Amino acid sequence: MVQGDRQFVDALARGLAILECLSRSHQPIGNRAISDAVGLAPSTVSRLTHTLSVLGYIRPTGTGRAYELTPKSLTLGYPVLAGLNLRDRARPHLEALSRKTGETAALAIRDGMYCTFVAVVQGTNMVSVRLATGGRLRMQVSAAGIALIAALPVQERRALAGRLRADLTRRGESTEEFDSALDACLANGFATIRNSWKEGIGGVAVPISFQDETAALTIPVATGSVSEAQMRGEIAELLMHEANAF
Repeated sequence: MVQGDRQFVDALARGLAILECLSRSHQPIGNRAISDAVGLAPSTVSRLTHTLSVLGYIRPTGTGRAYELTPKSLTLGYPVLAGLNLRDRARPHLEALSRKTGETAALAIRDGMYCTFVAVVQGTNMVSVRLATGGRLRMQVSAAGIALIAALPVQERRALAGRLRADLTRRGESTEEFDSALDACLANGFATIRNSWKEGIGGVAVPISFQDETAALTIPVATGSVSEAQMRGEIAELLMHEANAF
């Protein structure tokens, strides 16, 4: 997978690619879908899913034609989460945000071209958006992702933004909303997204830094009950207040 690198172990990289593929799926998926997603031959995928299943990281479901992650796979991530000082420091700020708004509040970090939620306080509102710790979203369609991009040094930000635009183009999606959201975040200090990831879902986020770690505080909202004016007004103000209190 990395040309010319004799120390690189292709088999390991392929197995990890399958675990990443399954972590991004909201339902069990079969070898054919995995093959299409990771770009490996079906026969290779079949051997790798069998191996991962024997090791206990994934398991077949239903008829045995689809796979899902098992709790054992969480052991790969929990030590990382436990070591995040930023996560512990963010907890009271997330609790304050959720208490004041009734919405879910979360802490997100960059994970390649995705953002991962490493701490979540669920909202109490009937229509609050539910997030799972460890959940991931593409950076260019999430408020947290936009905020994380905006926090990068200029050259790194431009390089990543270029890769994300290419990914949008490959998927047949427009880059205009991404560019507009990023420009607005750079100008205003907070990011807003409405209906980009999923119809009816939006979010507001601000970047934060602590001890050389960068993350984003974010509040997802149901766009049917929370207006854009509310997102850019009171919700953004509360997020920026908590960010400044770090």
